[in-house]
Amino acid sequence: MRAYYRDLYVLFRHNSRAQEYFDHLPAHVQDRISAQYRQIDSMDQLERFAARYHAPLFPLEGIGGQTFLPPPVQP
Repeated sequence: MRAYYRDLYVLFRHNSRAQEYFDHLPAHVQDRISAQYRQIDSMDQLERFAARYHAPLFPLEGIGGQTFLPPPVQP
């Protein structure tokens, strides 16, 4: 059964694995997760947020089995 907590920091107090997992994330991912701390109520939710914020900063587009970057932004 999945345990739910009020927020990220309550999760840390009750689940040392969650704190350790968070501490090993890159700083930019920790910052983004910390800003959303009230939405994270479980280890599963923490892992989903981390996966989302580990994603590339811009979308990659797959065409015909190949991956292309979006065109550069023109000033």
